[in-house]
Amino acid sequence: MTAQTWIDRTRDLLLSGTVESLNRLDGAISAADTATFAVEFSTGPITAGSIIEIGTELMYVTSVSGQNVTVMRGYASSAAADSHIDDSIIRSNPQYPAHMILDALNDDLNDLSAKGLYQVKTATFTYSAATQGYNLASDVLAVHRVTFTDESSDKSEPEVRRWSLRRNRDTSTFASGVALVLADTPTSGQTVRVEYKAPFATLSATTTALTDTGLHTEAYDLPPVGAAMVLMTFKPIARESITTQAPIRRSEEVPPGAISASIRDLRFRRQERIEAEKARLSQLYPTQWLRSGE
Repeated sequence: MTAQTWIDRTRDLLLSGTVESLNRLDGAISAADTATFAVEFSTGPITAGSIIEIGTELMYVTSVSGQNVTVMRGYASSAAADSHIDDSIIRSNPQYPAHMILDALNDDLNDLSAKGLYQVKTATFTYSAATQGYNLASDVLAVHRVTFTDESSDKSEPEVRRWSLRRNRDTSTFASGVALVLADTPTSGQTVRVEYKAPFATLSATTTALTDTGLHTEAYDLPPVGAAMVLMTFKPIARESITTQAPIRRSEEVPPGAISASIRDLRFRRQERIEAEKARLSQLYPTQWLRSGE
């Protein structure tokens, strides 16, 4: 699965079954400065002054002639892509542009890290009796476990009981500014393995694999809910809009407070899932009581 999976899921939550007007490219766009291209179906709502979206790029339509559409590329702070493949989906006047959803998903990944969720990474180095401190990555939130490879068996990994994590070190000595100092000393030449907690990585494009974020698959439902919750604060979800359904909904069908209630529902749902994920992580990575020392 890729970031597009989360974008689609977020949009589904926001649109609540409302179907946006779609079209397809009839031929690839091969350069970021291409301004005119053909669409496969009737242009319909694609008219001069409308907004269309291909991938995460928004385009402002300046004119339409038959099936040919002329646009201003990279509209509203979206990036003009170097290319768009043939048959790419075109959204007309998207209510929630993909680049905004992607930004909201990344904001939510950062927020999940701030709320106590994390991924677990590993680092290894070769121990030298002449060196006590070793450079770690700058994204270390906390060290979970430190082990070393027993000379007698590669399958044995005795735990290093005494170590300390030190931050704000001299970067001329520790490049990241983060150092692990060992008080227990394995035999020189042994491989030391460090398991540490790190924040989630963000998504750089719609094609970024979800596994690259470090979020466990059981928690894949969280970012779309968080992103939808944030985007709802700027614009109501479709089922609460008085303009997105045909015939246009009467104001009495959308009572005061409906939008706030939906945000509360999503917030409650998200918080419950965050607590469940915290409990799962605690089971997988229990506190190591026999750990660290100065």
